[in-house]
Amino acid sequence: MSQGVVSLSTVPSRFGEVSLLWRQDESGLLVVEILLPNRRTRLHRTRAQPFPPRSIEHLCEAIRDYLEGKDVELPTHLLDWGRCSPFQRSVLVAERTIPRGYVSSYSALAAHIGKPKAARAAGTALARNPFPIIIPCHRTVRTDGSLGGFGGGLPMKRALLEMEGVAFDGLGHVKKEFFWDLSTGSTT
Repeated sequence: MSQGVVSLSTVPSRFGEVSLLWRQDESGLLVVEILLPNRRTRLHRTRAQPFPPRSIEHLCEAIRDYLEGKDVELPTHLLDWGRCSPFQRSVLVAERTIPRGYVSSYSALAAHIGKPKAARAAGTALARNPFPIIIPCHRTVRTDGSLGGFGGGLPMKRALLEMEGVAFDGLGHVKKEFFWDLSTGSTT
């Protein structure tokens, strides 16, 4: 494949089709972006690969397993981090430390990376996360436990959190016992 050609692999799920955009060139194989079902508008620049490399097949299988509710470790070694600014990368790396079954808040995430006044910017970095599911941006919510936003839509965000074991109160807010303290690595 020549440099700049982006290939497509898809993962069917109960939420719709998740698309992995990836490229392979002389520097190796990299996942460029993951598109959730309602973010598939940029697929016109891609081509489907009937026989993707085995590492892409494995990643697609892991994402499928995750979306079926299995507790799997999703690898990050294939991600094209060059797409992210240093700030966004710090947000995404911190986001990845929130364990399955817990959430954090935008403000706690910003404070954790040393930018306590940057909660809105952290939210923007998550909204532009090129690797949803692998970088579980659905695990960050507002301080009051309300969902905030999510590229796959709020019903998908809630379903992913419930699938991971997060419970909600009668108002649809995440219960406080499911908040993760990033600074201590424990529940709040």
